[in-house]
Amino acid sequence: MLQSLLLTALGGVLGVGGALLASQFQAREGRRVRREQDARDDRYRLSRERIDAYKAFYIAAGSARHAIDAGLSIKKVQERRQVLWEAFTLVALIGDANTWDHARTVLRVISDVAFDGSSLNVDEWNELIRVFIQSSRLELIPDKAEYS
Repeated sequence: MLQSLLLTALGGVLGVGGALLASQFQAREGRRVRREQDARDDRYRLSRERIDAYKAFYIAAGSARHAIDAGLSIKKVQERRQVLWEAFTLVALIGDANTWDHARTVLRVISDVAFDGSSLNVDEWNELIRVFIQSSRLELIPDKAEYS
C-alpha cells in the first residue's frame, strides 16, 4: 500500500515537473520566435525606408536637372538643390556607404551649378545617375543588380 502511494506521488511529481519543463520550453521558444519576427519586421521596414529614400533622391535629382535644362533662374535651381539636399540626408542616414557616396557626388554636381555657376555636363550627369541607380539596386536586391 505504501509503495503504491509513493509511486503515485512520484508519478505526480514527475508529471508536474514535466509540465513545468514543457511550459518553460514553450515560453523560451515563443520568445525566440518573437525576436525573429521583430528582426524580420525591422529588416522589411528598413528596406522600405531605403526604397522611399532612394526614390525621393532620384526624383529630386531629376527635378534639379530639369530646372537647369529649362534655364530656370539660379534661385529656382537653388530651391531644387535644397529639396535634393533634404532627400540626401535620409540616404546618408540609412543608405550603405557606396550608395551614399554616389548620392553625394550627384548632390555636389548640382551644388556646383546652383552656387558656383558651373555648367552641367550631360554625359557626366547621366553616368552619375546610372551609377547611383546601380548602387541602389545592388544594395536593395543584390542578385538582380545588373542594369545597363
